[in-house]
Amino acid sequence: MKNVKNNYVWAAIILLSCTFALYTIYITDFKDGVRLGVTGVIAIVLVITTLCQLATWGFDREIQKDEMGKKIATMSAKRSYHILTMGLFILWILDRIIFVRKNDFGNISLFAALCLALVIFPIVQFFSARRYR
Repeated sequence: MKNVKNNYVWAAIILLSCTFALYTIYITDFKDGVRLGVTGVIAIVLVITTLCQLATWGFDREIQKDEMGKKIATMSAKRSYHILTMGLFILWILDRIIFVRKNDFGNISLFAALCLALVIFPIVQFFSARRYR
């Protein structure tokens, strides 16, 4: 148990150090007038995701594998799917309002992502249900 807690502390220190380093780099770039690029945004998202995962589960894999951990993962996956689908729909509507598009679909990539988000959950549910029959 002490080893797990020690690993948790070391990982938190390393992660917070990386977060601080990225933060200082982006602040310096902002002061110099450099715009934040795609890699910067992805790095920020990955750090936030890792911090949330670490805060939720820690290093104990048994917590994720027990019944309550599986239920939490299932519920959060379903909720995040619905939030993502609603977010894509809102972004698609805003895109159509802000940028007046000549075609019926608006932003094709955003529309395709919305359609994929609407279709993927029932398909995964179908194959999961078939596995238990």
